[in-house]
Amino acid sequence: MLDREKVGNAIATQRKQKGMTQRHLADMLNVSYQAVSRWEQGLSLPSVDMIYEIARTLDTTVDFLLNGLSNEKKTITYMDTGLDVRKLYLTKRRLDELITEDERLLYAHYTDPVFFKPGIAQMEDPVCVLATHVPGSKERFAMEHGYDREICLDLAANATNNLARFGIKPTLFQAHVVCGNNDSGQLLMMGEAFKEFCEYNKMIFAGMEVAAQAVNYQPIEYKISATIIGMTDKKNILTGNEIAPGDCIIGLHSDGIYATSYPFVKVMIEKKPEMLYAKIDDKHTFMDALIEPNAAYLDAVTELVANNLIHGIFIVTNSLFNSSVYFTMPEGLSACICISKVPRLPLFRYLHGLNLMNEETLLWNFSLGIGMLIVVAKDQSERAMEIIEQYHRCSIIGRIEKNTEYPDQKVRMEGSIKW
Repeated sequence: MLDREKVGNAIATQRKQKGMTQRHLADMLNVSYQAVSRWEQGLSLPSVDMIYEIARTLDTTVDFLLNGLSNEKKTITYMDTGLDVRKLYLTKRRLDELITEDERLLYAHYTDPVFFKPGIAQMEDPVCVLATHVPGSKERFAMEHGYDREICLDLAANATNNLARFGIKPTLFQAHVVCGNNDSGQLLMMGEAFKEFCEYNKMIFAGMEVAAQAVNYQPIEYKISATIIGMTDKKNILTGNEIAPGDCIIGLHSDGIYATSYPFVKVMIEKKPEMLYAKIDDKHTFMDALIEPNAAYLDAVTELVANNLIHGIFIVTNSLFNSSVYFTMPEGLSACICISKVPRLPLFRYLHGLNLMNEETLLWNFSLGIGMLIVVAKDQSERAMEIIEQYHRCSIIGRIEKNTEYPDQKVRMEGSIKW
């Protein structure tokens, strides 16, 4: 005769290992939770048909349930690692439905290679440009506070801007997520954020591959990355060679804080946790402003390039004085940034007012609300500003000047900020 207590103990143990409540198991079996409770207390036994259904639902064997804990557990499966494979592949199929339908995209599916036809027929000397991006140290903050959509948009914008600074319009975008056994709703929201970004910026979305590693990551944890590809004629690449003394530097405004600046913020939060929920203006808390995605400047750059107005572009990462200026500024020239013309955004006014870092640290490790620097001829600056302002706020914040005395000093500061 079957030992009701051993059977009940086996059901209860396996249910708890699966992270289910009695009510959850009851709902899946279409019985009352009182029935499950009676089984687990050894007060009654499930029917033969129900035993098979319980074993299937709890991913175990009938022998294990009937013989109780005295019998050796079944062969290890993926479920023992904490990964629900069936749920994962259902999510992947739904993510596949987000892939762009475009005649140039021949094939894109899960981890398989992406096949697409580049539009290079009219190019004299075609060049393929590829970049892979990660969100950086701001990712964990976003993950822990539920800003999954925002970190995806931030990643996509930064990847796009990295190609745009060379005058290249991205063609294709693909995301990748390594995670614990995340719920499908979270993953689908992330995939939809990438798809929305690609649609707005007229890029092919080649999908979001998910590599679930429950043995390495907690359920809420993830690591995201993105690969972006563009095509251009070699002669059209912006190299900065046209930058000349007297050119104006236009700063395109940006929200949030770059990932490379976040370690400073993390230390500040540890010292003063209440700052996360402090109001920095009438509408925003510090936490909301901190995670605001960076802007993608592709539309503005594309129109400026079409009008042959750009002499050079610099990306601002963690500081106006530590940007891509160092890599693309012609020899003998430097950028003079008039710091008093930089917008004093509430986020950075708040950081300055905390008195947790000196002004030098703030200036050399934060963007101050500028995401991109565009260099144009002085007599074309008004026209360039009119184009940019259709898409983004902007300000003239500096100029290009000769620098023969200190050739290694590519950027210098002029004036001071009146906070």
